Amino acid sequence: MGGKNEHTTFATRLGGIAAAVGSAVGFGNIWRFPYITGRDGGAAFLLIYVVAVLLLGIPMMIAEFSIGRSAHRNVVDAYRKAAPGTKWHWVGGLGLLVAVLILGFYTVLSGWTLRYTFVSLTGDLHGGEFLGFVSDTYQPLFWTLLAIFINASILLGGVQKGIERASNIMMPLLALLLLVLVANSATLDGFGEGVAFLFVPKWEDVTVQTFLDAIGQAFFSLSVAMGILVAYGSYLGDNTKIGKTAISVAALDTLVAILAGVVIFPACFTYQQEAGQGPGLMFETLPTVFEQMPGGWPLGAIFFLLITLAGLTSCMSIFEVPISYLQEEWHISRRRAVLVSSIYALAVGICCSLAMGAWSDFKLLLPTGHGWESYNLFDFLDNLTSRYMMPVCAILTSILVGWYLKKDFMHDAITNWRTDSGWYLRPLLILLRFVAPALILIIFVANLL
Repeated sequence: MGGKNEHTTFATRLGGIAAAVGSAVGFGNIWRFPYITGRDGGAAFLLIYVVAVLLLGIPMMIAEFSIGRSAHRNVVDAYRKAAPGTKWHWVGGLGLLVAVLILGFYTVLSGWTLRYTFVSLTGDLHGGEFLGFVSDTYQPLFWTLLAIFINASILLGGVQKGIERASNIMMPLLALLLLVLVANSATLDGFGEGVAFLFVPKWEDVTVQTFLDAIGQAFFSLSVAMGILVAYGSYLGDNTKIGKTAISVAALDTLVAILAGVVIFPACFTYQQEAGQGPGLMFETLPTVFEQMPGGWPLGAIFFLLITLAGLTSCMSIFEVPISYLQEEWHISRRRAVLVSSIYALAVGICCSLAMGAWSDFKLLLPTGHGWESYNLFDFLDNLTSRYMMPVCAILTSILVGWYLKKDFMHDAITNWRTDSGWYLRPLLILLRFVAPALILIIFVANLL
């Protein structure tokens, strides 16, 4: 491969949707969404969340898809072409930086899921081992390296033969595994209690925090403000209906998260385990559940394989942001871009992994409403990107599309250059000008408090 790089597109619309859904369906769908749904009012929370997706998530997805497809270029150049001769390309640079920083710790997370999939397949899955595993110096490094190797192997194939082909295999397989686990969940004694925890409307549990959780989940769950949607948007064909694509991705992402709850919480209630959230739920509570469950080891293997697929497709999309940038801005081959990105991911991944153990005493500071808080490198990168950088990037993007660019930009994007109906242009611009920035600002302020 030479130095020149032609910007390709996904071969099919379904391939583009599969890739975008793969980027959105990640660990948060499994370890956060179901828990806050049950805690914050069940069906009452779901209703609020759907409204938040309609008001914030989908408009921001459409905006980022539009910026990417209008240019068919990497995230930085896409912003540059949207507003030539200005400094708006720095917003694209911020999105690129977000992806690069997240990549450093997300590969470590993906490595954890690979390890748990392996021990599940070998029948050696046990609860209570997580903290010992992540604090070990060498074991997590091996699995992080394996996660990077798998991603690099796929990404070397390019957009169509790499990302799209892998997404077309992984996402249907993820759906199949999820349905198998849902079917098993329906046989458990705690199925009724678990489903009630998720779906019975509990309006008395709805508080201000419920609305904050719904807005935050709608924002963070759909890969907004990470450069991913701009990068994947640049691979959408000119005849792809951006609005329908965004709605499809949001709907499938939400469905996966809900079904994950149907899998997790009946099992927790059946075996009297606390229905919590975060890594503790995935790597401590659920291994204990599968240990107690008759025939638990194959079900544990299926579950962690599902999680691994979700992690790999998300990690793959994060990788693609710097890879496409390196190809087009540095004028290097895809092979070299993948190599450079992988070496970076390994270097930072090693540091993030060691931050959970040998380097745990090394702390970095971030400001909050209560003063300065210290974090290890892993948590520092997580909080820096989610609390500060992503909301700023999203607000600036909404201002760019809603206020700075002429409305013809979005009109052309959502109508495929005036070949389709643009009936929702006016409400979309209202959301991008007023509603989305206000909701993102609420997230930003809430995260600081």
